[in-house]
Amino acid sequence: MAIPVHQIDSKGDILLCFPGSVRESVESPQGNQAEAHDPWSPAPRAASISRANPAETPEDDRHFMHGNIHEEVGPISLQVSSSVLCLISPVFSAMLHGPMAEGQGFRAPNSPRPFPITLPEDNGHLFQILANVVHHRSEAIPVLPSTADLVALAGLADKYDCVAALMPYGVIWLQRAEEADIVARNPEYSGLLGRSNQLLFAYALDLPTQFAQISWQILLMHCQLLKYETQHGLELPIPPDHDLLRHDLNGELARRKARLRRDIQAALMDPVSQVTRQLSSHGRGSEIHPTCPNAALAIGNYMALLERFNLSPWRPQFETDSFSAIITRALEVAQSARDDPYLFFQMCSRHRCACDNIRYGQQVHLAKKLLHNLETAWDWKLWACLDCLKNRREDDLKDGEEEERKCRVKHW
Repeated sequence: MAIPVHQIDSKGDILLCFPGSVRESVESPQGNQAEAHDPWSPAPRAASISRANPAETPEDDRHFMHGNIHEEVGPISLQVSSSVLCLISPVFSAMLHGPMAEGQGFRAPNSPRPFPITLPEDNGHLFQILANVVHHRSEAIPVLPSTADLVALAGLADKYDCVAALMPYGVIWLQRAEEADIVARNPEYSGLLGRSNQLLFAYALDLPTQFAQISWQILLMHCQLLKYETQHGLELPIPPDHDLLRHDLNGELARRKARLRRDIQAALMDPVSQVTRQLSSHGRGSEIHPTCPNAALAIGNYMALLERFNLSPWRPQFETDSFSAIITRALEVAQSARDDPYLFFQMCSRHRCACDNIRYGQQVHLAKKLLHNLETAWDWKLWACLDCLKNRREDDLKDGEEEERKCRVKHW
């Protein structure tokens, strides 16, 4: 059986040989079944989304069609340009121009062209994607690889020190992973496993904006996210000793988890706190009644509303729901109750009450205050910062440190 040769560059002087790369197509799992696959297995999968019309897809690119998983078990060869490889990869430059056996054989006067170099540890079809990227063969690059392939591609780029060459397409792929039609056709990209793979990909390629966005999505979606545990990190399918990780990513997300939990609790209880602060600031003096019936009625109705919709911070449902579900449910409750007169705190008619000195502009509608707090959730800026993670900085700034922090995504 002849080993298939893919001409990345028809005039290339290097023939990269991979012992195990023949594709065998099986149907792609959908829904929760897709989540069960291990993305860290030694033989990465090559499930990818390609062009809408298969007839327009080049012959050597049709294995990137959406809906299939391809296990690689046979040989493949790629004809590439040594100049391109040396330009984008210091590893290949040292291999071909240094004292290594491959370089000496390549520079020998009578060496064959293209000169064969075997890479037994690498995945041939994933390397083909990387080679197409660095050779600017855009027509042969998949529209969107699977999230497992994104991690494997990041590993290849990290191994050969050519992460910068993959960054432009990395940004494009992560943007496409957010498109509604792609997510609808393949739930892999919106599940926890898919998001975790995308987060690791953005981390490896040093993409701060995408890293922040994906980390925020993971924080919002995790079904056990509110179950705070001081001894454990966020329960993600990313092993802490993964080859691409140089920092405590799980620990960083665990800290964000705890802080987001506190901020959501504060947002839910802030309307009550605002009423009590107003009463305590105005109700001073021995002759002033320390309580207000209107305030008690508004606070009581508000707390009953939270209890009815399982939004009380001490309820078991609050511990098991995702942040996204809690915020969505709280927004719906606040919007439906924004005109409820029983949630409006205003001055009462009681003589010498603590609310006597509260001005009209300081009166509070508790549901509207909750709605305002939740609509500005993105302004909390609690996503994970890639620059702070890699530079081991704390999230909270101290006085005078504003000029020293130069994070590419502002979160303070």
